[in-house]
Order: sequence, then structure tokens, then C-alpha cells
Amino acid sequence: MLDYHTLLARLGEGSAHPGGFQATKELIGQIGFPRGTKVLEVGCGTGRTACYLASLGCNVTAIDRNEDMIQKAIYRAKISEFPVRIVQADAASMPFPDETFDAVFTESVTAFTQGSSAIREYWRVLKPKGVLYDRELAFAMKLTTVQKKKLQSFYGLQHLRTVPEWLKLMSKSSFHKYSASQFSQMKQLMSDNDPLRVIDHELFTKPDVVAMMMKNERLMSNFSKVMGSVVITAWKA
Repeated sequence: MLDYHTLLARLGEGSAHPGGFQATKELIGQIGFPRGTKVLEVGCGTGRTACYLASLGCNVTAIDRNEDMIQKAIYRAKISEFPVRIVQADAASMPFPDETFDAVFTESVTAFTQGSSAIREYWRVLKPKGVLYDRELAFAMKLTTVQKKKLQSFYGLQHLRTVPEWLKLMSKSSFHKYSASQFSQMKQLMSDNDPLRVIDHELFTKPDVVAMMMKNERLMSNFSKVMGSVVITAWKA
């Protein structure tokens, strides 16, 4: 049986986080990375955001722990002819020296990591005055134990936090300053054309996989009013 992340990889899904790729482009536009900025994208998936950052002139390194995602990211970068460095690695234990990057950019990754291990790594690999930009899954209210179990068992989530709970987690980190956007409710995504998406069509012939896709749709629908995102920005001294 596939897990959720391998399913996304084999579907070639490049922007499964809240808001999709349009929200990613809007956030990157608001940040306005100068050309040459050394950016680490954590949880790059199929490499869509990493290639977009490279197209804007950033010096991009991208990591993901899922091997299927990494292979599709390598393919996308090769076809796009963008010089993205792609590494298979876990957010909680990254193979980079201290103070390597100007910025860390990540979307819906920290929620899948244990404790504050990923946040410690983000801080470690950032240069002094480096900035973390982290769009995370957030909830409008605290969930019940039953609700949490449903989401954790299907998606593998470790953090099901409200915006204040994300800020509390950040308060325990080494970042000297941090802020969070307001909670943004999950929006119905418009159809999104990704010309470099590679789909494993064999998946659609497997009843257990089709059932998994349908369960994902049901969960998204059931939690649509309380599920959304928050953008956390944190600065290293």
C-alpha cells in the first residue's frame, strides 16, 4: 500500500500544499528574492517551486526525502535547463554545513516532522541574518482527538496546530524574531496546468489507490471549513 507522499509523487503533483502553485508564486512575489540569493527549498516535491525560484535568478538547492519526488524533480530541472541542485535528504537532518543559505523556503513540510527538529535545522543552515519562510498547514480551531487521528493516520501529520500554537513552537526555537500571517482558509483550487507534470497512469487501474484518492477528497471536504494555512517568517540574528 502506498503512503500519501508516494501517491503524490507518482501522480506528479507539484503543489499539494494549501493554495497550490498560485499561492506559492504570490508569496515568492511578496518576498522579492534578489538575484543570486542562496535559497534552500525544503520538501521540494517534483521540483516545481525550485525551478521557479531558479527562473527568477536564485541560486537554488532543493531537498526531499521521497525518492520518487527526487527523481521527478531531477527530470523537471533537466527539461527546464535550470541549474537546481537536488539532494535526497530529510528536513530534520540536512547534509549541509552551518550557515550555508541566505533563505530557507518551505511549504507544508514542518507539519510532517517530529517535534522542533526541522526548525532547529532551518536555523542551523541559515547564515546570520538569514530568513525562514514557512507556509504551514494550520487549523482555525483545536481539533478533537478523533479528528487528529483521522488526519494523522492518513497523511502522516505530526503537527495539527492553530496559528497561536505554531507561534508557541517558534518561541522555543533559536530564531530571535518571528511573525505569522493570519489564518487563511483552504480555498477551492482552480485547475492548474503544469506542463511538466509526469503522471503514473497505471495508478488509476488499482482499486486500493483509487479508494485512497477518494478518501483524500472526503477528508479535504470534511475539514475544509477549519483547515487552511499560515505563513511563518523567522529571522536569524
